Amino acid sequence: MSALLPTIVPISEAKPRLASLVDKSSTEDVILTRRGRAAAVIVSVQRYSDLLDRIEDAEDALAAIEAEGEETIPAEEVYASLGL
Repeated sequence: MSALLPTIVPISEAKPRLASLVDKSSTEDVILTRRGRAAAVIVSVQRYSDLLDRIEDAEDALAAIEAEGEETIPAEEVYASLGL
């Protein structure tokens, strides 16, 4: 989440304010609530892309950690077995 406190809006109030809430999502988190509970988040495309990149980086780091100690095959061997 952003450093600022998120904007919290009931879904019932969001529809007429949707354009302004989308604009606001570029600088802060916008949480939509239903019956007083968080139901959805409006996220700017840039923030969404950044979050996906961070998730991918974390998954890659985890895969590297999990692969430590596994037997590896030199690239030359793989290429030779493929006839390359």
